[in-house]
Amino acid sequence: MRKAFWVLILVIFMRLAAGAVQIPPLQQEIFLARDKVLPALVHIQPVITDYRTGKMIKQSVVGSGVIFNKDGYVVTNYHVAGKAERIICTLNSKEQVRATLIGGDPLTDIAIIKLDLKEYKGNLPMAEFGNSDSLQVGQYVLAMGSPLALSRSVSCGVVSTTDRNFSGDVRLPSGEKTGMYNNWIQTDAAINPGNSGGPLVDLTGKVVGINSRATMFANTIGFAIPINIVKHVVESILSQGKVVRSWIGVNCQELQNLEGWFGTALNEGVLIASVDPKSPAEEAGLQAGDIVLKVDGKPVSARFAEELPAFYKMIADYPAGTNIRLSMLRGNKAVNIEVATRELGDALGEDLDCKDWSFTVKGLTKQMAVDNQLEDTLGVYVSGVQRVGAAGEGGLHPGDVIKGINEKPISTFREFSDRYKELTTSGAERILFTVKRFGSTKFILIRVDAARATESGKQGVEE
Repeated sequence: MRKAFWVLILVIFMRLAAGAVQIPPLQQEIFLARDKVLPALVHIQPVITDYRTGKMIKQSVVGSGVIFNKDGYVVTNYHVAGKAERIICTLNSKEQVRATLIGGDPLTDIAIIKLDLKEYKGNLPMAEFGNSDSLQVGQYVLAMGSPLALSRSVSCGVVSTTDRNFSGDVRLPSGEKTGMYNNWIQTDAAINPGNSGGPLVDLTGKVVGINSRATMFANTIGFAIPINIVKHVVESILSQGKVVRSWIGVNCQELQNLEGWFGTALNEGVLIASVDPKSPAEEAGLQAGDIVLKVDGKPVSARFAEELPAFYKMIADYPAGTNIRLSMLRGNKAVNIEVATRELGDALGEDLDCKDWSFTVKGLTKQMAVDNQLEDTLGVYVSGVQRVGAAGEGGLHPGDVIKGINEKPISTFREFSDRYKELTTSGAERILFTVKRFGSTKFILIRVDAARATESGKQGVEE
């Protein structure tokens, strides 16, 4: 009898012990998703070049990325690696390997790097891309990365919204404009600086976003780029070396509360707020106040700001040179206009550190002209001015466009670079710039230390 009693006690104890270690189903899903993706997480340490202070500065930053291809391709943020001169990556095995930048797209904040695997002997883990269009508000997600340069980590939360939009001029930490062609996934999973470029993962273990933005004013709000946007950018970079987009030159705004004035139904049409000078839209006769109802027969709508990126992306996805037919409402009249798309081109131009003049310039691109509402791409863009130095003392400002030097026109970045070398080599003490500032022409005279300029010019020629 006593033996049977103790056997019963042992059985009960074993059952209680087994029950104590049972893992809840949700926890099991989190573990499985973690184990699928965490091995493919990469800690990225790039050395980047920054010209925004008025001089060239090389600095080390940290970020994250995720391996998505057996050949060692890693997706990360443009603001992490898009300007990298040297990249060191730490893999899940704690091995460090070099990587090279393959291409980047500041307009979506995505970059692709490739690991140097010549001496890597292990099996390379890879993550699988999912479908961000299937995400739902309230769905569990995991954010992975190296927050604040710490070792790899996982945070858990839910999707707060799938189409967060930031109105106004949205800039990356590196200064470039972004967000015109996508919204963001908002999550309360902790995302901090250093998580940038890491994967946002659903509980099936698929990457549904790339972490991109961490807010400084709240602890439970983070953002990620939808993976369907990322897949398009990745495919373009790997096949063409860059993302090719078309452009017609219209700036639009949401129609909310304006339907009654313009005579449109709810969820009908896209309002053109302005037309860029010398753009295909201006040449075709589009006007501010036009309501685009259809593009090549397909109805379009942007009642809310978060619907605008889809319209811009629709135009951008047409091949350059395509004639698209816009069905519009102008006043009370229906108007049909054909517009020929043009290639938008690179987002940013080359950089030059004008050390002896104490400022930096950037070659002008069509995208920069659009972003800064410039009439053309002639001249060079002043990207930074040192507070103490010839340019700052003479009154040159960041954002000025230099159109001429010593009353001789400057049309291209190369012309400016050649003129800079010529004048620094000759030891010119006074330089007169013709600049455009907010649409007006100004003359800026700077005075240079001739001895220093001559010496620097000689070094530049020798290099």
